[in-house]
Amino acid sequence: MEFPRLARDISIERDEAGVPHITAKSLDDALYGLGYMHATDRLTQILFARAIASGQAAETIAARDELLETDRFFRRIGLHRNQPRERDYWPEETQKEVQHYCSGVNDGMKAVGHTLPMWAIGFEAAPWEPVSVLYIGNLLSFGGLAVSQLENERIVIELIQAGGDEAALRELFPGRLDHVDFDLVRQVHHVRRMSDEALEVLMDLPRLAGSNAWVVGPSKTKSGSPLLCSDPHLETNRLPAIWYEAVLKWDGEYAIGATLPGCPLFAVGRTKKVSWGVTYMKGDTTDFFIEEVRKSQEGNWQYRREDDWIDYQIREEAIGCKGKPPETMRVFENPQGILEVDPEQFGDGFYFSLAWTGLFPHSGMAIASWLDMLKAESTSHALDVAKECPQPTLCWVVGDADGNIGLQGNGRFPRRRNDVSGLGPVAAWDARNHWQGTIATDKLPRVYNPQCGYIATANEDINEPGKPKFVSQTLPDYRKRRIVERLEELIEITPEDMQQLQYDLLSVQAREILPILLVYAPDELKQRLAGWDYRYAPDSTEAVAFQRFYRNTLLEIFGHERGMGPRRTLYLVSRAGFSSMIIAACDAVLKKDISLWWQTRDKGEMIHTAGEKVLLEREITWGEFNNFHFTDRFFGGGQVGRLLGFDSPKYPMPGCHATVFQGHVLQTATRESTFAPSYHFVTDMSTDQAWTNLPGGPCESRFSWYYKSDVPLWMEGEYKKLAPKWEATETSQPEESPRIPPP
Repeated sequence: MEFPRLARDISIERDEAGVPHITAKSLDDALYGLGYMHATDRLTQILFARAIASGQAAETIAARDELLETDRFFRRIGLHRNQPRERDYWPEETQKEVQHYCSGVNDGMKAVGHTLPMWAIGFEAAPWEPVSVLYIGNLLSFGGLAVSQLENERIVIELIQAGGDEAALRELFPGRLDHVDFDLVRQVHHVRRMSDEALEVLMDLPRLAGSNAWVVGPSKTKSGSPLLCSDPHLETNRLPAIWYEAVLKWDGEYAIGATLPGCPLFAVGRTKKVSWGVTYMKGDTTDFFIEEVRKSQEGNWQYRREDDWIDYQIREEAIGCKGKPPETMRVFENPQGILEVDPEQFGDGFYFSLAWTGLFPHSGMAIASWLDMLKAESTSHALDVAKECPQPTLCWVVGDADGNIGLQGNGRFPRRRNDVSGLGPVAAWDARNHWQGTIATDKLPRVYNPQCGYIATANEDINEPGKPKFVSQTLPDYRKRRIVERLEELIEITPEDMQQLQYDLLSVQAREILPILLVYAPDELKQRLAGWDYRYAPDSTEAVAFQRFYRNTLLEIFGHERGMGPRRTLYLVSRAGFSSMIIAACDAVLKKDISLWWQTRDKGEMIHTAGEKVLLEREITWGEFNNFHFTDRFFGGGQVGRLLGFDSPKYPMPGCHATVFQGHVLQTATRESTFAPSYHFVTDMSTDQAWTNLPGGPCESRFSWYYKSDVPLWMEGEYKKLAPKWEATETSQPEESPRIPPP
């Protein structure tokens, strides 16, 4: 690509897979080129994402109820109010680098003009500015990650308000609800969760809600250098892909990996000196507080602090909607948080308010951290950079060319009372419950060159005895344990070994839970499952039988009215509203001999009943049970999308929520969604290469050869090689029909 009117010495070429290789004399110019390519290949994606994050989606995209709902959500939290302040906090170098990137986006935007989706809805794009970068970063931090923590906290609230047995719920979340006043929670005015349609909009945003990342030290690799592997998990069936691969070269340096369109950051990647991958720590940076609210004689809404009543600070948000007059929304704030609803709706009483550390000053410094990672000289340097990143809460896994490996947690965590976990709400009028600043960054998890020779993380509970608690929810560790199991077994590990591990389909959960269930299973079901290898391969009928047996068991044991309720339990353990927090909590109870959950009915009787119901269902393969369609983010799912070829045939999805290849299909009332590896990255620090694939391609246009050029590789478990030298870049020829990866 040529830039005749620009005083920049930049070359941009695509390799056979369509990945742009950007060569420049400086990092500034390389970032300009990255911005240009983000606009060239993903203009609709970044513009629509900015509209959602700024709370202007219904005004600029479409007058749809779910967009109006997300607009209210983002405007209430107030991300748009802090962006100018956060931009001004950036160091001079960060401001300069971001501005070069934005200049590239704007020049690319001018060259592209209007994309087909923009033309279809009459969307007019405003220039891309540094605050736009902050909006996209906040989608990753709040819209994708903090919201998932809030939804889990809301599940707990709903279980309490639904009248579940207090002692049984406390057993389900041991030590995490000791501080919660159940009677008080049940008096709080209930605010309905976001609709499934609005939650689907949020699911479509970039996030790292489930991921694997590990690094193997030189003592265990064939090359004698670190091997780093990373695969962030999110929605994979909607094209274009979330991530955008790029190769940047400047002044003898380079960066390779997955970038986030709209931001100058490499979420997973490497340079000449270091490589990094990240997983979501699932750290708790949010809380629900309970506020007692009243209207004063003067007509002002007030909140209580001990015996005092204080007026709320009120701001008004004008929320536009295409073809309709704007609506005005009042937002009630105090130092402890933001009220969930206008109290005029219910009157005096108790309400929930929301607090998030991402609203604190200097939260926008995350962009500086991501850019500084490109300049890290070593693993220890990279860990220091990661430690200061304020959000989102991540575990960074790092390896360097000198053979050092490490892990660093990051995030800004509130300091709570020692007996307050953060999972359940507490009374805001008691000052002892207020946050007492944040936990010092030197208390965050850190590992450097461990004796075992490897580091792995996969969204497991990283809390340690005697140290600050960063995670409040119950978390499964099945993927982490399977990764560790294989790393212990392997010797002289190669990139090919790691690629196979990224596609591993063995479920540690099934291996542990099935023996518990088989004791009470009907004989016919015992025979069907006795020889299963615990792998969720597409041709496995045993995987379906176990999954049904397991689901039915949870419904029998936890789904009664004094428990979680039948409909709610089905929602939380099935495709519609799957909650890994609930699954982990239920699994811990299932492994017990004595529990409050089978005080009134025998455990064995309930499991036997669950097994009998499995025998009534038709035997099918996992590929028939767990499958999906590729569809388009902008046109897919409807009649027009099908007519224009935006929706693919049905494909089997290997794996499940508990396998390293997390092949999870969710089905809501309105659409199908997947949760699977959105990017595979393997690199050996003895080379300048990375091995990658992703479910999609560089371009967002359905009519581009590069729309889904990597899909065949992702489906078959094959990888392409990326390197900073053009002649060293190899890729497989794209095929017409993607196939499933081998078991």
